[in-house]
Amino acid sequence: MDQKSDIKNRRKERIRLLLEDTSKESPLPPLYDLPEQNTTFKEWNQEPKKEISLDSEPDPELLWKQRRNNWEDDGDGGKPRFITGFLRRTVASILVFGAVWGIFAIQQPWAHKTQAFIVDALSHDMDFAAVRVWYEEHFDGAPAFIPIFGDKEQSAEKVSALHEWSAPLAGSIVQPFATTLKGVEIMPEEDSSGSVTVKSVDMGRVLSVSREAKGGIRVTLRHTGNVTAEYGHLSGTRLKADDWVQSGDAVGWIVDPGTTPETMFFFAMMKDKTYIDPSEVITFD
Repeated sequence: MDQKSDIKNRRKERIRLLLEDTSKESPLPPLYDLPEQNTTFKEWNQEPKKEISLDSEPDPELLWKQRRNNWEDDGDGGKPRFITGFLRRTVASILVFGAVWGIFAIQQPWAHKTQAFIVDALSHDMDFAAVRVWYEEHFDGAPAFIPIFGDKEQSAEKVSALHEWSAPLAGSIVQPFATTLKGVEIMPEEDSSGSVTVKSVDMGRVLSVSREAKGGIRVTLRHTGNVTAEYGHLSGTRLKADDWVQSGDAVGWIVDPGTTPETMFFFAMMKDKTYIDPSEVITFD
């Protein structure tokens, strides 16, 4: 009995000691421990921003120069690239000049169309009046730094470059333009071959090839500068609609010229849908 009581007393003593040890332990630490120093927000892949004191404020001009270096394409520190730009413009000009020269050197139908387009584009003046009206509507007044947009109204005088028209054939006018106000009748010079070749007065495109009421052939060509020419009383031609001819190329021929009124050559020119006197721009004699 004494042994059992001793064991029981030892167990009680052990339980009492365990309870006393747990009461003396420190409380559990908090789940989240806040840092003692305040940390600044740091963006992704960036260093934290440094506070700039008022005493050490950076020079704005120095910052602008430093950032300007990053804007340069070649990283040359802002040095002018005049030579590089000049070389690029020179090469581009050479390529354009070579392309235009090649087009005029090729004698093909598609090249003739391109040649006519280029000549027609270079023959017309730029419409500065429309530009001035647009500028005044959007900016309330014409720019004073452009002389042609000055406020003083001056009488404009149209200056047109002289265009060289070659004669379709050699001969004398027997019926002037004032008779019909459409064209002239020309007596061709006699040729030992018995026929006269009619040539184109300028580069152009064939609009139509038609038969006249009295049996002759009439070829209508569209030349540069909105000029349309009619070659009439022809005995024959090898041209057809949409063919292209150069200045001096054969339009047709006249057999036994001067024997009858029908064998005389008829020639008319129309500018902007109005007939003009061919003798004023072409010398036939």
